[in-house]
Amino acid sequence: MANNEKMIEIRVQADLLEAAGDQRPSAAAYAYSKGGKLLAHSPLGADGACLNLPAGTEPTAIRVLVGPAIDKPEPEIEELRRRGAQEQHLRIEPKQARLSARFVLAPCIWRCWLASACLVRGTLVKRIITGGVPLDLPVCHATVDIYEVDPLVLVLPRLPDWVIDRIRDLIVKPFPGPGPDPGPFAAGAAMALQVRAAPQHAMDASTVKALQTAAASSELRFLAQTASRIQLEQVLLAHADLIRPILCFIYPQFVTMQKVATATTDECGHFQTLFFKGCHNTDVPDLYFKAHQRLFGLFDVTIYAPTPVACHTWWNYVCGTEVHLVTTHPLAITCSPCHDVTGPDNWVLFTAIGNTSLAAIRGGGAPGADATNLGLLESGAPWGGILRPRLDFDNSLREKLGVKYYQLAWRKGTSGGWKPLTALVNRHHAHFVGTSLVIDAYKLGPNYMTVGGEDLALYEIPPAIPPIGQWTVANAVLDTENGEFDSVVSARGLAFNDDGTAVLGTVDDSGLYQIKLDLYDAAGVRVDIAAKQIVYVVPDTATLSGTINTVHADTVAQPGGGTLVQGNGLVLTLHIDNNHTWAGLGAPSTPAGTADPCCGIVAYDPGAAVTMPYTAFHPHGFAGHTLQVFRSATEIIVPAITGGVGAFTVIRSVADMMSLELPAACAGEPPCTTAAFGEHLYVSATATDGWGTNLGYDDADNRAFALSPE
Repeated sequence: MANNEKMIEIRVQADLLEAAGDQRPSAAAYAYSKGGKLLAHSPLGADGACLNLPAGTEPTAIRVLVGPAIDKPEPEIEELRRRGAQEQHLRIEPKQARLSARFVLAPCIWRCWLASACLVRGTLVKRIITGGVPLDLPVCHATVDIYEVDPLVLVLPRLPDWVIDRIRDLIVKPFPGPGPDPGPFAAGAAMALQVRAAPQHAMDASTVKALQTAAASSELRFLAQTASRIQLEQVLLAHADLIRPILCFIYPQFVTMQKVATATTDECGHFQTLFFKGCHNTDVPDLYFKAHQRLFGLFDVTIYAPTPVACHTWWNYVCGTEVHLVTTHPLAITCSPCHDVTGPDNWVLFTAIGNTSLAAIRGGGAPGADATNLGLLESGAPWGGILRPRLDFDNSLREKLGVKYYQLAWRKGTSGGWKPLTALVNRHHAHFVGTSLVIDAYKLGPNYMTVGGEDLALYEIPPAIPPIGQWTVANAVLDTENGEFDSVVSARGLAFNDDGTAVLGTVDDSGLYQIKLDLYDAAGVRVDIAAKQIVYVVPDTATLSGTINTVHADTVAQPGGGTLVQGNGLVLTLHIDNNHTWAGLGAPSTPAGTADPCCGIVAYDPGAAVTMPYTAFHPHGFAGHTLQVFRSATEIIVPAITGGVGAFTVIRSVADMMSLELPAACAGEPPCTTAAFGEHLYVSATATDGWGTNLGYDDADNRAFALSPE
């Protein structure tokens, strides 16, 4: 602003009737252009407020408002008006130096500025799939915009006539009763609608249920046939819960919305803020959410904005309740998982192997552990591949007790010496260098030391906050591990040739292995957990989402005696089996003969049956199998045969082989007497690394043959 620029002073006085002392709300005066641009604003005290505006060269009009003080650099006029701000229009002449505006505000006006507050709370997470396992990570430091969607009472009068007519048709037309599978009904209804604008949203279970409920109401059906449009609108308002999902399907663009608040997520993805519903607004708010993050300090990326809006609105939002928003946007920046841990003071939580809770492991907390199943999952599956122990630590260990390191070691069996794990383990943190977003690695270890003649490979307990920026998850698997035990190297398994013989040089090292956790101070001295009152704990549930409740590890009994806690360490026993499987299909046969090795022809007599032998093999039974038999492009054994390991035989009559599950193209045709068939056998190992990774231990076999009359 030039020093000689002429200014106009507007003196604003406001009498807030019956407002005295602590009762007086925080208020402000605002000046806007006729088009709604903020020109000036100032706090409004008991003696008023002064607004200074640049003087123009021509007469103009401004809008002066008195309303609640809004903590924003540029409050929007629509938000002020919605919250009950009072407004006057003033004419400004170029030669005027001063103007005044006086407001008298009754208690029902200024009290409403505060009474309409609504608390909005929620969590924003990013869902990723690792090894087929979903994992929700908190989206930190994102901006969440909150919009209020028009209530149905405003929407219905604006709907085109054809939409109202479609609703009439859907209510009047009879529909099948409720059932678990709405697929055929949904498809039929969609074809019958023939809407002018193609739907953007698939018919889901809520839409089907709403349609069925509406059609089942004799009152609604009668009024849909007889009521005028205005009358029908009133009826639909009374059944808003049914109408919204129907509108979402046939006309999802029916809503408009207005931004009412903004919040920022913390490092756990949580956000909360207040918005003001507006004076004398008795409608329960309907809210829609968008989220964006600023990347590289240059541009905002929208990471959450599901469409259509009508299908992702939180209708009838109850103020103060939690909303859960899930994004899959690839650019969304996440922080480390935030688990609330319920445990004693100074806890150390051995959480999981990979993404599998210790509470799902026999001997780790799962019930029913004995000598036959120790170290297996509750499902009976063993372990294999690269095993990644996952630990969590109470902040007090580093901050108060001087415990800085931990060591993970392994051994075969349940006795003998220990070998430390030595794989590189990092955490990652995100921060800005200038305007560029940088993700750096923070090395946890190994940190090699020799203390008291013992060679150590120690890992740092992650600090509560990184040196700069915030923790982030660059890789869901690597950024949640606290060590790596490569069981493929340490606990080798057999592999098999096509004929089922073991591959030369492969060995079976399967069985029990143990992983031990110890704690160390900054000098590399092993910690006496009793002296420092440190408590090892494990989860009490197989679910790792939400709050993790724990049990003391020294209460988890082990078969043969003892608990998980041995001395100053925690010892977990795992049954590891890296053996491969083998699948073998034998030659099909009938009483007339066996499939010849050249052409695969199997001769048969009338009324004969076909015998199909096969073998699903694993050295210790840790596998399952699926057998499918196909005729041409049609699977004829429905459902496919499944089971465990062993030698099996399937017997089917030739008549069934020729007639079961015929394609539609065969209708009316004479039955086949000669036909070609295919067999597919798949044997899958049940060993897991805790993440659901395919370990490559499965095997499959295929065979073709033809049945021909003798």
